[in-house]
Amino acid sequence: MESAEAIILPTSYFPPIQYFKHLTKHANIYIEKLEYYKRHSIRNRAWILGANGKILLTVPIVRKHYAKTVIQDIKIANNNWQKKHINSIQSAYGSSPFFIHYFDAIKNIINKKHNFLIDLNTDIMNYFIQELDIIVQTQNTTQYVEEYPAIILDQRKGVELENKLPEYHQVFDTNFQANLSIIDLIFNLGPNAKEYIHLSS
Repeated sequence: MESAEAIILPTSYFPPIQYFKHLTKHANIYIEKLEYYKRHSIRNRAWILGANGKILLTVPIVRKHYAKTVIQDIKIANNNWQKKHINSIQSAYGSSPFFIHYFDAIKNIINKKHNFLIDLNTDIMNYFIQELDIIVQTQNTTQYVEEYPAIILDQRKGVELENKLPEYHQVFDTNFQANLSIIDLIFNLGPNAKEYIHLSS
């Protein structure tokens, strides 16, 4: 699996931890921007962990003809979702050891005026690439390809790794929840999240 020469990843809202593991493992990384929008996916959804279990954050999109709209043209609906997401993140991680180090930056990205989903997701990805010291250059796809050859790892249907990720301390850690949003990792591990992401798996 990891012998692939390149990888195709979907755009993602506060991507899962495995997403960033892939960024450390491949020299050629392409972000799919020309596929049709897919519902119920990481493209506009992220899972975080609260006191009562997993919490789903969903960016609302303009629904007119979205099923026939490529992802780069998907617009964000303006219904004050930002406040809900910020409040959920603050409630879930306000007591985490590194909350104050990252919350303001994350809040600013959410509150920034983004008309298109892919622009929001790109800002999020670039922020965490910098914070995690991932040396990588991503490229956007320039044409849609239904099926890639085996030398290209296609993760558009689901971002997965061959091996499970190791557990780490979570604020609400009665039962460890794996592969949540990168938010969970960075609020709980802080600078040590860099080592976690760069560890071979």
